[in-house]
Amino acid sequence: MTEMEPGIRRAVKNGEAYYTLTWSPLKKADKYEITLKVPSVAGLYELYRMDESKKLNLLSATHAWYGGLRSQLRAAVDPDATNDPLRRAQLETGTLYYRFAPSDSLPDLLDVVWFLHTSYFPNDVRVEHSGRYGRLYLSEKAPDRVYWLD
Repeated sequence: MTEMEPGIRRAVKNGEAYYTLTWSPLKKADKYEITLKVPSVAGLYELYRMDESKKLNLLSATHAWYGGLRSQLRAAVDPDATNDPLRRAQLETGTLYYRFAPSDSLPDLLDVVWFLHTSYFPNDVRVEHSGRYGRLYLSEKAPDRVYWLD
């Protein structure tokens, strides 16, 4: 397996942005491991729950700006950090996995998260893109070859 540096790259041509999102390897979520292994920088992450048939189900795809990836991911996998009973049950009973991509650009994070949300949850997009470009394109890279976009 080739080592890939997780992060977000952007190229702009004719007012259109072409993003390359490179994910970290998918890891089993454990708040203590997250403390040791996840950087405390801005970025985006995805959180998954594995079901009984060993299928990964996406729970969230979001950006972490204030507090960074480490603190946001720790809170996202901690059942005691939510008041939502459905969310708490998902966190307590399932095996969770996460991956992330650091970025120090909030506009880039907003563009990429918006693109992911329009692809994953087209009827429930909860974030706006930066508005800097006429069109956005995104390609994914992942060392473990877990892709959700076509």
